[in-house]
Amino acid sequence: MTQARIAVIADAAVPGLAGTVVAPSEVTAARFHPDRDAWSLTTAAGETDYDLLVVSGARLPITVPALDPRVSPPATVGPDDADRAYLGMLIDGVPNLVLMGTAERALQLTTLQAWLRWAYAEGATRMLSRTPVTARWIGKGRRTPSRPDRDAIDLSNEHVRDEGVYAGVAILRSGEYEATSPVRLAGHLEPLDGKYHWYGTVDDLEIGAALKKMPRGSVTVSVGGGTDAPALVTDKTVWGTYRLVGVGAPPFPL
Repeated sequence: MTQARIAVIADAAVPGLAGTVVAPSEVTAARFHPDRDAWSLTTAAGETDYDLLVVSGARLPITVPALDPRVSPPATVGPDDADRAYLGMLIDGVPNLVLMGTAERALQLTTLQAWLRWAYAEGATRMLSRTPVTARWIGKGRRTPSRPDRDAIDLSNEHVRDEGVYAGVAILRSGEYEATSPVRLAGHLEPLDGKYHWYGTVDDLEIGAALKKMPRGSVTVSVGGGTDAPALVTDKTVWGTYRLVGVGAPPFPL
């Protein structure tokens, strides 16, 4: 997000956060546009686009299309949603919108600044929570990590998504073992060897752990009835998911 346009939906400015302050009572509509990864806010003055909304101490009606088949976006967001939002900030299925509380505001500002730095460095235009990470964080008692974790959030842009990112269900096999799990897979053509390298995560923790124990080289991945693609289960992420890597034709369509 180069020079991100930030709207702060609050009755007053949030210390330490630069952005255009918009009173909640002035907003008549807030809609996310996936074709340009931007929010349009409608007020009496007209419609204005922003890259990021920071909602502090207010409830905001929103319109968001379903971007992940596993998640139904809410119709409103506000302080009561913090308990189900990753770090009390990112709500599953709601891109480019951050909740900002008061109890841990300094830590939340530090975290948001890290996210924005990563987005800028990667040319990302969309910021999303990762549903399995949110569930893991809640399941572990909502403990705050010692520092922001890049792997915990999903940053992307139109180019990356068009290059082939698959988020959905896959069938994973090894010998007689077969299981279905949500996965997130991406890849790129490596010019050094001329081969397609793909990678991603198995989001079901139990299935990932079972696959990790299988003989090396025995795991395959398939999507939508397609061909089985050989894969390696390499390591466990800090959130308990397991990484997959493969070389050659990926299991997802390009």
